[in-house]
Amino acid sequence: MVRDPLTGEGALLGTTRALRPNEFRDGPEDRCAFCPGNEDLTPPEIARYGDASGWNVRVFRNKFPAIVPPDGDHEVIVDSPRHDEEVTALGTEMWRERYAAALERAPSSYPVLFKNSGAYAGATILHPHTQLVVLPDLPDRWERMVEGSGCTLCDEFARAAREETLVAANGDAAAFVRSHSRFAWSLTILPARCASSLLAADAEGWNGVAALARDAVQAIGDAFPDRRAFNLLVYSDPHADAGSFHWHMEIVPRVSTLAGFELSTGMFIRGSTAQESARRWRRMLAPLDGSI
Repeated sequence: MVRDPLTGEGALLGTTRALRPNEFRDGPEDRCAFCPGNEDLTPPEIARYGDASGWNVRVFRNKFPAIVPPDGDHEVIVDSPRHDEEVTALGTEMWRERYAAALERAPSSYPVLFKNSGAYAGATILHPHTQLVVLPDLPDRWERMVEGSGCTLCDEFARAAREETLVAANGDAAAFVRSHSRFAWSLTILPARCASSLLAADAEGWNGVAALARDAVQAIGDAFPDRRAFNLLVYSDPHADAGSFHWHMEIVPRVSTLAGFELSTGMFIRGSTAQESARRWRRMLAPLDGSI
């Protein structure tokens, strides 16, 4: 970890990242390292759901890590043996299991769960997968999230229906568009029960969030079949005080790219209001006439 003395911003020195194969740029590899039968192409397996005859979810250390022990860790979770399944019920269960395992190994660490899908979202491998990066310190952005008093997301969700930014709900979780998020299309999925860490979530809350995430990811694929790209981000702070942080997921369809203004200022330009984005999400998740 290095920190810029001019801006105070932190960065990781992942020098092996440049060696990663890029199937979006160079075309598919002869053998997909994440497909069944090609397990010899990955580092040794850490965990799996399945048996000797096959697997449904598989975990191993990233061959090109952003951070390595003893400073941290970097795992790959292959959510499905198939290329056409982005988010699965078993996959999300493994996310939670590996998150817990990371904290057992390093109780003071900060595990970061995320999924990059598509070239415009930073993915380099075609086969869907999720990553877990275990950091030794609280990320700068997360630190700013927990600085305030009270739960900001609880307050925002309480206004979502009135402000017409609510997108979907299933009793255990809800999805809405935040009025102040960086990206106009960003969808926040919030468990009904306020807890700082996903490990403190009850099974119903975790499953409710995961179900809405699966629906949202499917909707992105249906809406943008030729350019499906999104980032799925899990925000969870196992060390935050109760009531100061609400664990949640954020799904960001990559319909635009970062450019000079964003890189220079750290500010983002939104192309639509939260209400407009919420209406688009509602049409994507439940189109009345098959159109989007």
